Amino acid sequence: MAVLSITDQLTSLEVAKRSGFSQDSRRIIEQLNAYNELLIDAPIVEANEGTVDTHLVRTAIPHGELRGYNEGVGKGSSQTKTIKDVIANYEIYSEVDKQMIDEAAHPQEILQSEQNAFIEGLSQDITRSLIYGNHAADDRDTNGFAIRLNDTQSGASKKVISLQSTVTTGLTSVYLIKWGMDKARIIFPRGAKNAGVQYDWLGQQTKTEASGKQYEIYRAHYRIARGLSVGNDMSVIRICNINPNAANVGEDIALAIVKAMPHLARGAGTVSIACNAEIKGLMNVAALSKNNIVLPAEDPWGNEVLKIGQARFRECPGILMNETLVS
Repeated sequence: MAVLSITDQLTSLEVAKRSGFSQDSRRIIEQLNAYNELLIDAPIVEANEGTVDTHLVRTAIPHGELRGYNEGVGKGSSQTKTIKDVIANYEIYSEVDKQMIDEAAHPQEILQSEQNAFIEGLSQDITRSLIYGNHAADDRDTNGFAIRLNDTQSGASKKVISLQSTVTTGLTSVYLIKWGMDKARIIFPRGAKNAGVQYDWLGQQTKTEASGKQYEIYRAHYRIARGLSVGNDMSVIRICNINPNAANVGEDIALAIVKAMPHLARGAGTVSIACNAEIKGLMNVAALSKNNIVLPAEDPWGNEVLKIGQARFRECPGILMNETLVS
Protein backbone atom coordinates (compact mmCIF):
# COMPACT_ATOMS: atom_id res chain seq x y z
CA MET A 1 0.00 0.00 0.00
CA ALA A 2 1.31 3.45 -0.91
CA VAL A 3 2.29 6.07 1.66
CA LEU A 4 -0.56 8.49 2.35
CA SER A 5 -0.01 12.10 1.30
CA ILE A 6 -0.89 14.94 3.68
CA THR A 7 -4.21 15.42 1.87
CA ASP A 8 -4.98 11.69 2.05
CA GLN A 9 -4.33 11.77 5.80
CA LEU A 10 -7.04 14.44 6.21
CA THR A 11 -9.87 12.49 4.56
CA SER A 12 -12.91 11.68 6.69
CA LEU A 13 -12.10 8.01 7.23
CA GLU A 14 -8.46 8.69 8.13
CA VAL A 15 -9.51 11.42 10.57
CA ALA A 16 -12.09 9.06 12.07
CA LYS A 17 -9.43 6.40 12.65
CA ARG A 18 -7.18 8.79 14.56
CA SER A 19 -9.65 11.03 16.39
CA GLY A 20 -11.58 8.67 18.61
CA PHE A 21 -14.84 8.80 16.68
CA SER A 22 -17.60 6.53 17.93
CA GLN A 23 -17.83 3.10 16.33
CA ASP A 24 -21.22 3.98 14.85
CA SER A 25 -19.88 7.18 13.27
CA ARG A 26 -16.86 5.36 11.81
CA ARG A 27 -19.14 2.72 10.32
CA ILE A 28 -21.40 5.39 8.79
CA ILE A 29 -18.41 7.22 7.28
CA GLU A 30 -17.17 3.96 5.77
CA GLN A 31 -20.60 3.35 4.24
CA LEU A 32 -20.87 6.91 2.93
CA ASN A 33 -17.54 6.42 1.14
CA ALA A 34 -18.71 3.09 -0.26
CA TYR A 35 -21.92 4.62 -1.65
CA ASN A 36 -20.13 7.71 -3.01
CA GLU A 37 -16.47 7.39 -3.98
CA LEU A 38 -16.22 11.18 -4.33
CA LEU A 39 -15.86 11.37 -0.54
CA ILE A 40 -12.88 8.99 -0.40
CA ASP A 41 -10.26 11.58 -1.46
CA ALA A 42 -11.87 14.69 0.05
CA PRO A 43 -10.17 16.27 3.09
CA ILE A 44 -12.50 17.51 5.83
CA VAL A 45 -12.08 20.53 8.09
CA GLU A 46 -14.17 22.42 10.63
CA ALA A 47 -15.94 25.51 9.40
CA ASN A 48 -14.47 28.61 11.02
CA GLU A 49 -17.80 30.26 11.89
CA GLY A 50 -20.22 27.65 13.17
CA THR A 51 -22.03 26.37 10.08
CA VAL A 52 -20.37 28.90 7.74
CA ASP A 53 -16.79 28.84 6.44
CA THR A 54 -15.49 32.30 5.53
CA HIS A 55 -12.29 32.50 3.55
CA LEU A 56 -10.47 34.67 1.06
CA VAL A 57 -9.90 33.68 -2.57
CA ARG A 58 -7.02 35.46 -4.26
CA THR A 59 -8.06 37.06 -7.54
CA ALA A 60 -4.79 38.83 -8.43
CA ILE A 61 -1.20 38.66 -7.23
CA PRO A 62 1.31 41.52 -7.05
CA HIS A 63 4.34 41.60 -9.35
CA GLY A 64 7.71 43.21 -8.89
CA GLU A 65 9.52 45.61 -11.23
CA LEU A 66 12.98 45.48 -12.68
CA ARG A 67 15.08 48.10 -10.89
CA GLY A 68 18.35 49.71 -11.85
CA TYR A 69 20.68 51.80 -9.70
CA ASN A 70 19.15 55.07 -8.46
CA GLU A 71 15.69 54.06 -9.69
CA GLY A 72 12.60 53.62 -7.61
CA VAL A 73 9.84 51.00 -7.86
CA GLY A 74 6.12 51.22 -7.28
CA LYS A 75 3.96 49.67 -4.59
CA GLY A 76 1.77 46.66 -5.13
CA SER A 77 -0.92 44.65 -3.40
CA SER A 78 -2.78 41.43 -3.93
CA GLN A 79 -6.51 41.33 -4.59
CA THR A 80 -8.92 38.99 -2.87
CA LYS A 81 -12.63 38.34 -2.57
CA THR A 82 -14.45 37.02 0.49
CA ILE A 83 -16.35 33.77 0.10
CA LYS A 84 -18.85 32.37 2.59
CA ASP A 85 -19.56 28.66 2.16
CA VAL A 86 -22.41 27.10 4.13
CA ILE A 87 -23.09 23.57 5.31
CA ALA A 88 -26.04 21.37 4.34
CA ASN A 89 -27.48 19.61 7.38
CA TYR A 90 -29.48 16.42 6.71
CA GLU A 91 -31.36 14.64 9.48
CA ILE A 92 -33.89 11.82 9.61
CA TYR A 93 -35.51 9.46 12.11
CA SER A 94 -35.94 5.77 11.42
CA GLU A 95 -38.83 3.79 12.87
CA VAL A 96 -39.25 0.05 12.60
CA ASP A 97 -41.83 -2.25 14.17
CA LYS A 98 -40.27 -3.76 17.33
CA GLN A 99 -42.14 -7.05 17.04
CA MET A 100 -41.02 -7.52 13.42
CA ILE A 101 -37.39 -7.17 14.51
CA ASP A 102 -37.68 -9.26 17.66
CA GLU A 103 -39.37 -12.18 15.90
CA ALA A 104 -37.03 -12.26 12.92
CA ALA A 105 -34.63 -15.19 12.58
CA HIS A 106 -31.69 -12.76 12.55
CA PRO A 107 -32.89 -9.55 14.22
CA GLN A 108 -29.55 -7.73 14.19
CA GLU A 109 -29.12 -8.37 10.47
CA ILE A 110 -32.62 -7.07 9.75
CA LEU A 111 -32.01 -3.98 11.86
CA GLN A 112 -28.64 -3.38 10.18
CA SER A 113 -30.24 -3.72 6.76
CA GLU A 114 -32.79 -1.08 7.75
CA GLN A 115 -30.01 1.23 8.94
CA ASN A 116 -28.06 0.73 5.71
CA ALA A 117 -31.05 1.95 3.70
CA PHE A 118 -31.15 5.19 5.68
CA ILE A 119 -27.39 5.74 5.36
CA GLU A 120 -27.54 5.16 1.60
CA GLY A 121 -30.37 7.67 1.33
CA LEU A 122 -28.41 10.26 3.31
CA SER A 123 -25.38 9.62 1.10
CA GLN A 124 -27.51 10.44 -1.94
CA ASP A 125 -28.75 13.60 -0.22
CA ILE A 126 -25.25 14.84 0.59
CA THR A 127 -24.02 13.95 -2.90
CA ARG A 128 -26.86 15.94 -4.47
CA SER A 129 -25.85 18.97 -2.39
CA LEU A 130 -22.15 18.66 -3.22
CA ILE A 131 -22.93 18.47 -6.96
CA TYR A 132 -26.12 20.46 -7.53
CA GLY A 133 -26.74 22.37 -4.29
CA ASN A 134 -27.80 26.00 -4.77
CA HIS A 135 -27.66 28.22 -1.70
CA ALA A 136 -29.48 31.05 -3.47
CA ALA A 137 -32.45 28.78 -4.20
CA ASP A 138 -32.45 27.24 -0.69
CA ASP A 139 -30.44 28.97 2.04
CA ARG A 140 -30.18 25.68 3.95
CA ASP A 141 -28.10 24.16 1.15
CA THR A 142 -24.44 24.45 0.23
CA ASN A 143 -23.30 25.58 -3.21
CA GLY A 144 -22.32 22.50 -5.22
CA PHE A 145 -19.88 22.14 -8.08
CA ALA A 146 -22.49 22.61 -10.82
CA ILE A 147 -23.79 25.99 -9.60
CA ARG A 148 -20.22 27.26 -9.22
CA LEU A 149 -19.32 26.16 -12.75
CA ASN A 150 -22.32 26.89 -14.94
CA ASP A 151 -20.93 29.28 -17.57
CA THR A 152 -18.73 28.42 -20.58
CA GLN A 153 -18.17 32.03 -21.64
CA SER A 154 -14.66 33.42 -22.13
CA GLY A 155 -14.00 34.35 -18.51
CA ALA A 156 -14.71 30.81 -17.37
CA SER A 157 -13.39 28.91 -20.38
CA LYS A 158 -10.56 27.24 -18.46
CA LYS A 159 -12.87 26.18 -15.63
CA VAL A 160 -15.90 25.08 -17.67
CA ILE A 161 -15.04 23.09 -20.79
CA SER A 162 -17.75 22.04 -23.21
CA LEU A 163 -17.51 18.94 -25.36
CA GLN A 164 -19.68 20.82 -27.86
CA SER A 165 -22.64 18.47 -27.89
CA THR A 166 -25.09 18.84 -30.76
CA VAL A 167 -27.99 17.94 -28.46
CA THR A 168 -29.33 20.07 -25.60
CA THR A 169 -30.67 17.43 -23.19
CA GLY A 170 -29.62 14.03 -21.90
CA LEU A 171 -26.13 15.33 -21.11
CA THR A 172 -23.74 14.82 -18.19
CA SER A 173 -20.53 16.23 -16.70
CA VAL A 174 -17.16 15.15 -15.36
CA TYR A 175 -15.35 17.12 -12.66
CA LEU A 176 -11.60 17.41 -12.14
CA ILE A 177 -11.15 18.24 -8.48
CA LYS A 178 -7.91 19.14 -6.74
CA TRP A 179 -8.50 18.45 -3.06
CA GLY A 180 -6.42 20.24 -0.44
CA MET A 181 -6.77 22.39 2.66
CA ASP A 182 -6.31 25.54 0.55
CA LYS A 183 -8.15 24.15 -2.47
CA ALA A 184 -11.38 22.11 -2.61
CA ARG A 185 -12.38 20.58 0.72
CA ILE A 186 -15.38 19.32 2.68
CA ILE A 187 -16.45 21.34 5.72
CA PHE A 188 -18.45 20.33 8.79
CA PRO A 189 -19.94 22.46 11.61
CA ARG A 190 -17.45 23.91 14.06
CA GLY A 191 -17.45 21.96 17.31
CA ALA A 192 -19.56 19.11 15.90
CA LYS A 193 -18.73 15.70 17.30
CA ASN A 194 -17.57 12.99 14.91
CA ALA A 195 -17.04 15.54 12.11
CA GLY A 196 -20.75 16.15 11.63
CA VAL A 197 -21.79 12.48 11.47
CA GLN A 198 -24.23 11.56 14.22
CA TYR A 199 -26.15 8.40 15.08
CA ASP A 200 -28.43 8.17 18.14
CA TRP A 201 -30.07 4.90 19.09
CA LEU A 202 -33.30 6.01 20.82
CA GLY A 203 -34.45 2.48 21.60
CA GLN A 204 -37.98 1.27 22.20
CA GLN A 205 -40.75 3.85 21.94
CA THR A 206 -44.52 3.86 21.59
CA LYS A 207 -45.81 5.12 18.23
CA THR A 208 -49.30 6.60 18.03
CA GLU A 209 -51.05 6.55 14.66
CA ALA A 210 -53.42 9.26 13.44
CA SER A 211 -56.32 6.99 14.43
CA GLY A 212 -55.08 6.91 18.02
CA LYS A 213 -53.93 3.29 17.86
CA GLN A 214 -50.48 2.50 19.21
CA TYR A 215 -47.67 -0.03 18.79
CA GLU A 216 -44.03 -0.40 19.86
CA ILE A 217 -41.16 0.60 17.60
CA TYR A 218 -37.40 0.90 17.63
CA ARG A 219 -36.34 4.46 16.81
CA ALA A 220 -33.01 5.98 15.73
CA HIS A 221 -31.82 9.41 14.66
CA TYR A 222 -29.29 10.15 11.91
CA ARG A 223 -27.54 13.41 11.07
CA ILE A 224 -24.94 14.20 8.41
CA ALA A 225 -23.68 17.77 7.96
CA ARG A 226 -21.39 18.52 5.03
CA GLY A 227 -20.57 21.55 2.93
CA LEU A 228 -18.26 22.36 0.04
CA SER A 229 -15.54 24.98 0.33
CA VAL A 230 -13.30 25.98 -2.60
CA GLY A 231 -10.27 28.06 -1.65
CA ASN A 232 -8.83 28.42 -5.16
CA ASP A 233 -11.01 29.04 -8.21
CA MET A 234 -8.91 26.67 -10.31
CA SER A 235 -9.29 23.79 -7.86
CA VAL A 236 -12.24 22.44 -9.85
CA ILE A 237 -12.72 22.13 -13.61
CA ARG A 238 -15.99 20.96 -15.15
CA ILE A 239 -16.13 19.13 -18.46
CA CYS A 240 -19.77 19.52 -19.42
CA ASN A 241 -22.19 18.94 -22.30
CA ILE A 242 -21.08 15.32 -22.58
CA ASN A 243 -23.37 13.26 -24.79
CA PRO A 244 -22.87 9.66 -23.63
CA ASN A 245 -24.22 8.37 -26.94
CA ALA A 246 -21.73 10.26 -29.10
CA ALA A 247 -19.12 8.32 -31.06
CA ASN A 248 -15.75 7.88 -29.29
CA VAL A 249 -17.00 9.86 -26.31
CA GLY A 250 -14.71 8.00 -23.88
CA GLU A 251 -11.63 8.98 -25.87
CA ASP A 252 -12.88 12.56 -26.17
CA ILE A 253 -13.33 12.78 -22.39
CA ALA A 254 -9.83 11.38 -21.81
CA LEU A 255 -8.26 13.92 -24.15
CA ALA A 256 -10.25 16.79 -22.59
CA ILE A 257 -9.03 15.74 -19.13
CA VAL A 258 -5.41 15.59 -20.30
CA LYS A 259 -5.68 19.08 -21.78
CA ALA A 260 -7.43 20.50 -18.70
CA MET A 261 -5.25 19.06 -15.95
CA PRO A 262 -2.34 21.55 -16.34
CA HIS A 263 -4.80 24.35 -15.53
CA LEU A 264 -5.67 22.96 -12.08
CA ALA A 265 -4.44 24.93 -9.07
CA ARG A 266 -0.72 24.58 -8.36
CA GLY A 267 0.70 23.03 -5.22
CA ALA A 268 0.10 19.91 -3.17
CA GLY A 269 -3.19 18.08 -3.31
CA THR A 270 -5.02 14.99 -4.50
CA VAL A 271 -6.75 15.06 -7.88
CA SER A 272 -10.02 13.19 -8.38
CA ILE A 273 -12.00 12.75 -11.59
CA ALA A 274 -15.64 12.56 -10.52
CA CYS A 275 -18.07 10.90 -12.92
CA ASN A 276 -21.15 8.69 -12.77
CA ALA A 277 -21.25 4.94 -13.40
CA GLU A 278 -22.18 5.29 -17.07
CA ILE A 279 -19.20 7.52 -17.82
CA LYS A 280 -16.92 5.33 -15.72
CA GLY A 281 -17.98 2.39 -17.88
CA LEU A 282 -17.12 4.36 -21.00
CA MET A 283 -13.71 5.18 -19.52
CA ASN A 284 -13.11 1.48 -18.85
CA VAL A 285 -13.67 0.89 -22.56
CA ALA A 286 -11.45 3.87 -23.45
CA ALA A 287 -8.69 2.33 -21.34
CA LEU A 288 -8.48 -0.50 -23.87
CA SER A 289 -7.59 1.82 -26.75
CA LYS A 290 -6.00 4.68 -24.78
CA ASN A 291 -3.94 2.47 -22.51
CA ASN A 292 -1.09 4.98 -22.54
CA ILE A 293 -3.42 7.61 -21.03
CA VAL A 294 -6.14 5.82 -19.00
CA LEU A 295 -4.43 3.31 -16.74
CA PRO A 296 -5.66 0.80 -14.14
CA ALA A 297 -3.91 1.35 -10.81
CA GLU A 298 -4.41 1.33 -7.04
CA ASP A 299 -5.17 4.20 -4.69
CA PRO A 300 -3.22 4.59 -1.41
CA TRP A 301 -5.73 2.34 0.39
CA GLY A 302 -5.27 -0.55 -2.04
CA ASN A 303 -8.49 -0.02 -4.01
CA GLU A 304 -8.41 -0.58 -7.76
CA VAL A 305 -8.94 2.66 -9.69
CA LEU A 306 -8.54 4.05 -13.17
CA LYS A 307 -6.08 6.92 -13.39
CA ILE A 308 -4.99 9.58 -15.83
CA GLY A 309 -1.62 10.73 -14.61
CA GLN A 310 -1.99 10.99 -10.84
CA ALA A 311 -5.73 11.71 -11.04
CA ARG A 312 -8.05 9.01 -9.68
CA PHE A 313 -11.42 8.25 -11.26
CA ARG A 314 -14.11 8.27 -8.57
CA GLU A 315 -17.66 7.12 -9.19
CA CYS A 316 -20.23 9.65 -8.04
CA PRO A 317 -23.79 8.37 -8.55
CA GLY A 318 -25.25 11.83 -7.91
CA ILE A 319 -24.00 13.22 -11.24
CA LEU A 320 -27.05 13.10 -13.47
CA MET A 321 -27.45 11.83 -17.00
CA ASN A 322 -30.19 14.33 -17.84
CA GLU A 323 -28.36 17.64 -17.58
CA THR A 324 -29.28 20.37 -20.03
CA LEU A 325 -26.83 22.27 -22.22
CA VAL A 326 -24.44 24.56 -20.33
CA SER A 327 -23.73 27.66 -22.39
